[in-house]
Amino acid sequence: MRGEREGVSGEPYSPTGDPEADLLLTVIEEQTTRMEEVGQSLAEARGRGEAAGGHGSVEVLASGALAALRIDPRALRLGSEALAEAILEASGEATRDAAEQTGALLNSLLEDPFKG
Repeated sequence: MRGEREGVSGEPYSPTGDPEADLLLTVIEEQTTRMEEVGQSLAEARGRGEAAGGHGSVEVLASGALAALRIDPRALRLGSEALAEAILEASGEATRDAAEQTGALLNSLLEDPFKG
């Protein structure tokens, strides 16, 4: 059961002596750990997008900032306008991907902490 640890006497350990307060403390500890994990995942999240038949790719951070841009030499044959459109297309796809990842991570924090 959540919040129950054994004390020296074999009885469940109770840091406060109040089972409800102990449960709340346990939930707070679990939520704090989960927030730290989500924060780390957000820092590492990368959205990815491709365009021009895979000849160009973009990677963005969760903030939307550009992290990487790859242009295959064959994409240069597209011409400057088509290449610019392809890069914008890949960037939009990468931004949407990052937003979906970010949303899923943040929504996971909204789960009921008393379930389970």
